[in-house]
Amino acid sequence: MVRVKKNWNQAAAPRSLPQMANAIGATIWKLAANVLLNLENENFETTTQAQRVDILEEVVCYLVHFCDRWLYPQTDHEQRSEFISSLVRDMARMLEDSRIDVQGEAKYQAAFVDKLNQRSQDYAGFSFSDEEGGSFAMRCHLGAYLQEAMGERDRRWIPDYIVGREAPEIETALKRSLSGLVSF
Repeated sequence: MVRVKKNWNQAAAPRSLPQMANAIGATIWKLAANVLLNLENENFETTTQAQRVDILEEVVCYLVHFCDRWLYPQTDHEQRSEFISSLVRDMARMLEDSRIDVQGEAKYQAAFVDKLNQRSQDYAGFSFSDEEGGSFAMRCHLGAYLQEAMGERDRRWIPDYIVGREAPEIETALKRSLSGLVSF
């Protein structure tokens, strides 16, 4: 399992919502990169850098939605909205930088936000609990999106791998990070 930041170095110092969102964004990015690395280490086929960014983007969408669902019962709408907005801005910038590196200069942030909004609508239809995280069906949906992003060779095995291994691990790691870094 990938190591993620769970505590602030100076625990007593107050943190703003954008600071907390930035720390969680770094965790999400690290988790998404680890999923990509694990897929490649398991010999799932990725053939282009753009395809790798597509995979990162799908995992980021899932984990941002996970954060939103996790925060929902713990905070009011205004705080949650500010936190998620800051998180999405950070993730959009990171993904845009990655896309520019592999696909050339363009404006990619709006396309990411559109995809995130669509994925969040899709994931919202599935159950979620603080203890269990995303439901089996929600994880299957992530697997299906990653299946679309992957190469043809291994497409049929990816949902099983994501549901059985990667989704539970990234959810657990993100939950630990959220519990230690986010407070209202």
